[in-house]
Amino acid sequence: MLDLNETLVVTAPNWGSRSSLLAVDCSRIAGEYHVNFIDSPLFQMEMANDAIQRRVLRELADWDAVKDKTALTLVVANQDAPDTLEYFDQLCLALRLRADRLKFAALDAETATGLSEVCHIKNISKFHFKSVAVPKIAGSMDELTNQLMRHEEEKELFLVLEPAESQGYLAKKLIANGLRVIRLGYYMMRPVPLVSLKGIDPNGLWMLAMDVESVKPAVTGLQRQGINPAVVKWIGNRPSVGALVRYEVPDAVWVNVASLKPSALLETISKY
Repeated sequence: MLDLNETLVVTAPNWGSRSSLLAVDCSRIAGEYHVNFIDSPLFQMEMANDAIQRRVLRELADWDAVKDKTALTLVVANQDAPDTLEYFDQLCLALRLRADRLKFAALDAETATGLSEVCHIKNISKFHFKSVAVPKIAGSMDELTNQLMRHEEEKELFLVLEPAESQGYLAKKLIANGLRVIRLGYYMMRPVPLVSLKGIDPNGLWMLAMDVESVKPAVTGLQRQGINPAVVKWIGNRPSVGALVRYEVPDAVWVNVASLKPSALLETISKY
């Protein structure tokens, strides 16, 4: 008999007032797996102001002329970055003009798929998501960095897409390993409080932790509601995020899934 008291809290950021596609898809099929569903984005995505966007474009132009021969690798640091790229037409044009020199890298397969789709839609470059460099361990910055270093070309330039106000963990990791990096931070992630979980049994709560940026806000949000973060279960597809969860909450249960497909998340929860 399936436990009907499990509740998945999807913390994926939204764009404006729209729920994330992950949240929409999970809400559509959660009932089939006898799992309750709550959409609680911890961040709201939006484009940075015009001054920041112009600075990003200027920095790219300063480091790389359209007619240069240097290889360019577009590195996606955040699972929501591909969606934001779709809204930055000027950057899409700048990348399109450099399409013959572009390579691609991402921290996991879902992000690689999203990047491929957006690059197709915006006519930047048509490539299969399997051609994107990804670490074997989803979310492993160390493994991705080593992989990029092994295939680095002479004077290769790495363009890292990440939030303007983030700590820039991946960009810093690449720079620390001697790679030439431009940090293209052109979008913002505004914090959003965790929705009220009053009346829900904490023992049946599952918190989706998609990336390192989501861990502390989720922990803090639970604590503010008087919920012990060690009682709820944490789920995601990046072992590095799981390690951070256990660092912040030493007694936490972390369940790693192969992908963030709604069916994979919900089936794991229903069978746990």
